[in-house]
Amino acid sequence: MFDKIELSVSSYDTAWVAMVPSPDSPHAPLFPGCLKWLLDNQLDDGSWGLLHHDPTLTKDALSSTLASILALTRWGVGEGQVKKGLHFIESNFGSINNEKQRSPIGFDIIFPGMVEYARDMDLVLPLTSRDLDSIFWHRDLELERCYQSNSNGSKAYLASLSEAMGGLSDWQAIMNYQRKNGSLFNSPSTTAAALIHLQDTDCLNYLQMLLKKYGDGVPTIYPLNVYTHLQMVENLQKMGIDRYFNKEIKRVLDETFRQWLQGDEEIILDLTTCALAFRLLRTSGYNVSSGIKLIN
Repeated sequence: MFDKIELSVSSYDTAWVAMVPSPDSPHAPLFPGCLKWLLDNQLDDGSWGLLHHDPTLTKDALSSTLASILALTRWGVGEGQVKKGLHFIESNFGSINNEKQRSPIGFDIIFPGMVEYARDMDLVLPLTSRDLDSIFWHRDLELERCYQSNSNGSKAYLASLSEAMGGLSDWQAIMNYQRKNGSLFNSPSTTAAALIHLQDTDCLNYLQMLLKKYGDGVPTIYPLNVYTHLQMVENLQKMGIDRYFNKEIKRVLDETFRQWLQGDEEIILDLTTCALAFRLLRTSGYNVSSGIKLIN
């Protein structure tokens, strides 16, 4: 069961990869297959995202839809689909202020950032001045909180949202977070944005590898093996059936411990993975120290 992890396609990340221009022409996409995937996968309600998504995940659908609209507009295709997508945004924008809605990580920064990209494209969004004032106010509040903290964690958090930070991004500093596989945070969207701004060869190699593996639609993060395996261990423990998977769990924890001792970037550069690994290893009797350095 630990060897069969399937990652679903992310419309949001696929849209950002679709926006990468060809080095031969700034007027053509480098990955036209991703653009075609967007054209082929709009949902009946005009959105992009998960089919039959949970009603509390409308914010996620709004982000995916706006990113997809930007990609289609960037290359001047899918006019009818853009109109349907804009109608979805107009009809569901009220969900942004609904406290029952689950908010994707970084939504208060990412969505306003994409609104600014739309402005740069002369794309008129069906949002009122009050709507715009509200989302930009929330963004400024979130940015101020991060800047005041000035912690390594806050810096890494903002770097992971670089695709929507616009002129606020210091790409040379952000590239300090580049991983051995060429990605930024194992994120196709952030890596695609870095490729757009810096034409980095390692970023290009990562995206090409990803498309070769998954086709024209990319997942929201890759690879995800360490965190996913640890989460499965945690879920088995919570359900009280972990005793039936002792061998599999020991194999996962032994490998995680080995990576911990080696300071593997898949653990130490991700706060969530690091915290989960530390807790599971410590409670399982492994000798791990809390003094690990998370971010360089």
